[in-house]
Amino acid sequence: MVRALLARGIPVRAAVRDPAAATLPDTIETVRFDFEDARTFGPAAAGARGIFLLRPTHITKVGGTLVKALGSAAAAGVEHCVFLSVAGAARQPWIPHRKVEKALEASSLSWTFLRANHFMQNMLGPYREAILSGRLALPAGQGRVSFVDCADLGEVAALSFADPARHSGQAYHLTGPRAVSFSELAATLSNSLEREVVYEPIGAFSYWRALRRTGAPLPYATIITTLHVGVRRGVAATVDPTLPRLLQRPATTVEEFIDRNVAVFGLTAPAR
Repeated sequence: MVRALLARGIPVRAAVRDPAAATLPDTIETVRFDFEDARTFGPAAAGARGIFLLRPTHITKVGGTLVKALGSAAAAGVEHCVFLSVAGAARQPWIPHRKVEKALEASSLSWTFLRANHFMQNMLGPYREAILSGRLALPAGQGRVSFVDCADLGEVAALSFADPARHSGQAYHLTGPRAVSFSELAATLSNSLEREVVYEPIGAFSYWRALRRTGAPLPYATIITTLHVGVRRGVAATVDPTLPRLLQRPATTVEEFIDRNVAVFGLTAPAR
């Protein structure tokens, strides 16, 4: 998103926990910000016209964190918020994302919701070690996912900031161009990385227990397990045309994403 904003000539301020440790170009202003330190909210938003908001995975109680930060942003003069939400948020009033959406709907800010499906970047983060081990074990059954590239989401966010009047009040359902099962994903990874990756469907409790044993906090383990059970039930399989319509180009495919990121898996070029 930062690259997409800069490409449009829109100045960017990165709000991070530790500006000294931020690995960003020198041309980007950084400011200290912490959802769990309300003293940082106002100074981080001062002088900004828009704010991009995403929920850290460890924060499940949003009232005193994300929602409070939005109030400080509005008081500081921020006009528009782009919120990275999740697909199906409108049907799940109990999840943190929908609570943030409702707070924005009731606020003085104009807003755009990016209701995104599962990220392709999960292959580089939560799934990476499992992929490298050759065994991807998840409670997703043979459900399918229309994975979406965060770089595509960043471009949609940049469009929203470039023309907030056009995108205000919009809740965009954003997916990739094709829904794949984890078995198909494993086969694609095997082909691109020239190493065998096998998908193993496992039970929800086994997965949840494995997460807890590795130190995952209870709320995080529960949410991640629930998301994968949702995949098994078919809730992540929808392919929506909104993203290519907004970007005026096709959405990134899983194959393109893997080829672009082979270095993360220790390779210099895709196998095929």
